[in-house]
Amino acid sequence: MELRRLGRTEMKVSTVSLGGMGVISKHHKTLDDATRVIHTALDRGINLVETARGYFDSEKIIGEVMKTRRHETYLASKSYLRSSKRCEQQIIESLTNFGTKKIDLYQIHHVQYEYELEQVLGKGGAMEAIRSYQRQGLIDHVGITSHHPRILAQALETDAFDVVQFPFSVVERDHYKELEPIARRRDIGIIAMKVLSGGNLQNVSTAIKYVLSHDISTAVLGASNVEQVLADCEAADSFTQLTDEEKDQLAEEADRLPENFCRRCRYCEPVCPAEIPISDIFRVENYLILNATYARNEYRTFKANSTHCIECGECENICPYDLPVVDDLRRAHSRLNKGRLEDLAVNTLRKVRLYDVARKLYFDLGGNLPER
Repeated sequence: MELRRLGRTEMKVSTVSLGGMGVISKHHKTLDDATRVIHTALDRGINLVETARGYFDSEKIIGEVMKTRRHETYLASKSYLRSSKRCEQQIIESLTNFGTKKIDLYQIHHVQYEYELEQVLGKGGAMEAIRSYQRQGLIDHVGITSHHPRILAQALETDAFDVVQFPFSVVERDHYKELEPIARRRDIGIIAMKVLSGGNLQNVSTAIKYVLSHDISTAVLGASNVEQVLADCEAADSFTQLTDEEKDQLAEEADRLPENFCRRCRYCEPVCPAEIPISDIFRVENYLILNATYARNEYRTFKANSTHCIECGECENICPYDLPVVDDLRRAHSRLNKGRLEDLAVNTLRKVRLYDVARKLYFDLGGNLPER
């Protein structure tokens, strides 16, 4: 597989990389099934495995493979936490889970607002912990991820980050247009995520080739089985610039996406008199299938939620995709306002560090996931 330079890190990474969300145990019957996905990726030439502390047990599963294949692999993880003390705890957990003495890339995850960026970079912020572990030789490089190009542009101009990770596909192109010039000027490596638009783009090969035809270092893909890994690698191995016919086919597929598909363009939010974070509500609603408690916890932190909607229709007037935003907000609230007892139990168990034990016992006794 072709290797590309990951900016000033000087890491030579495969053009496609493996995302940790696909290998979590809830997607697989056995540990062997999960680790087989990683082994297949490495066998086919993928050399970057990228995950996060919030991605369930992905780090521990990756760590099983690293017992014999660490020398072949760049490891990346990331943390949602903003304070130095809490981020430090997650760095230690990542090192332990991976079973490694060093993490090649550690990223500040999902920075959505300016105050979060200020917190991360300020006194007592997460960057303090990362820099400390860099000085100790336990972290090599630092990155940042977000869905907001404006926030990322500010972050990159600080020159504090070696790598940036953002959504990029034929559906979501604004990030690349705004951030690629800054990244190129500052020699910052680019990792593209959401390459298949959350699985909405079905022509996998063409969608991957579209992204690889731009000046990025690698496209991270969340393959959850061997067949998906092989398809992703085949697209990378056979990469050529898209023909006009392939471009037309991809554009047509993007145009055929479901009407209720939110692209997170955020045009609706500035015109909302209630200041509802509309796209973030739809984003956390999508997380219900993977981590319901996290999704509902996030929803409850929003200062304005779907119940604040006055149904003025301004969001629908400006939406370039003609989405029924008011109805969708009502649906999202119905789904995200459930599960309070479940969330209380999960949050408590996490706080006392017994969640993994309780979760295993629950499924061992035949428990099923609640309806989402």
